[in-house]
Amino acid sequence: MNFDKKKLESELPSFFPALLDELYLHGHVPTLVGGAVRDFFLFGSTGKDWDIELSHETIAFNKDQWKQLAKDLSRFGKVTSLPYEIIRLEAEGFQLEFSPPRKEHFEEDKNHHSNFTAEFIFKLPFEEAVQRRDFTINAMGFRFKTKKDIEHLDPLEGLRHLREKVLHFAGPDFGKDPVRFLRAHRFAEKYQFQFSPELKKVLDQMRVDGFTPNYLWTEMQKSLHQVGFLGRILKEKERHPEMRLPLDPSVLPKLDEVKKVLSDPKRHEAWIVALEWTDIPYESWREYFSVGSDSARRLARWAQSSKSFQKILPETFHGEFEEIRDTENFEKLFDWYFTTKQLLQKNPDLPLMKMIEDYLPDWIHLYRFEAVKDVKHIDPPFRAKYQVWNLCQRL
Repeated sequence: MNFDKKKLESELPSFFPALLDELYLHGHVPTLVGGAVRDFFLFGSTGKDWDIELSHETIAFNKDQWKQLAKDLSRFGKVTSLPYEIIRLEAEGFQLEFSPPRKEHFEEDKNHHSNFTAEFIFKLPFEEAVQRRDFTINAMGFRFKTKKDIEHLDPLEGLRHLREKVLHFAGPDFGKDPVRFLRAHRFAEKYQFQFSPELKKVLDQMRVDGFTPNYLWTEMQKSLHQVGFLGRILKEKERHPEMRLPLDPSVLPKLDEVKKVLSDPKRHEAWIVALEWTDIPYESWREYFSVGSDSARRLARWAQSSKSFQKILPETFHGEFEEIRDTENFEKLFDWYFTTKQLLQKNPDLPLMKMIEDYLPDWIHLYRFEAVKDVKHIDPPFRAKYQVWNLCQRL
């Protein structure tokens, strides 16, 4: 984990030298900060999402000057203005976000992600500017003093913490943002880092009722180990009873089972199915899922019905149609078959077939065989049932 200047230069997009010229023309000194620097030392690549702080030695922050900079950067690609004076530039698959150094002044009586006002200071020294960041591993920078003079800045020993796999907060205001509680557990789960004793103490004392369901879902996804991340947060509930969560810590013993049947942890529908499959009601997760109530009910019903067919074999329905069609289990099979069809018709990407193949292998061919079309000899009310019964005879 040493600074390889040539490796960094190989990561720069083709437009970057001209971009530096434009920034220097405005009098700015750019510093690449945050996750791109961290990932360069971790994985040897900066990725394509960059945060760049623009300092200036002689002028104070000026909105008109900043707007002109945004206008001038538009010749490199698509430019968007974001909150907190962030200029986003999208070009050649890269997303660069430029911002002035800033101090954040928190409102003591509030507890949410944006409970601060920002003070933009072009001349703010880097060692002060990075104290607003979350962790020391995200408080390093690559400063482009000139095109060839690139300096690695690390005033908070982030590289040492990266080597030691330790998370430590960057500044004294860390505990005032409840979302950082989630970020700490996200990084710990994703990279298998430990908390420093000082950070652990802050996390234990934090008030964490100020993040929304969307933040929990987002951090869970960014962890890449969604079930493990959820388990970590559920374990913290005892220390933070004020924290709102979609599940109760009592479900912790079932999370391994959830993980086994969770076909796609990035999909809300897959979570509904996995929870119901393991007898955990999905209703408490409704505000965390962007799934309509009707679709959610259908998915939950599908999961519960599917479980029952782990114990029922196709041979159960071998026999005369008139004897089978009105039995309770066949009614259940009929409903399950068409619920599956309807769900897939509405959303073909649902992983229902994969779950049937993995957990109900005796039944997968029910969906692979083509239903018989000649049903004219069957009374109209029973024709759909006859088709399902006929499929069963071929299993």
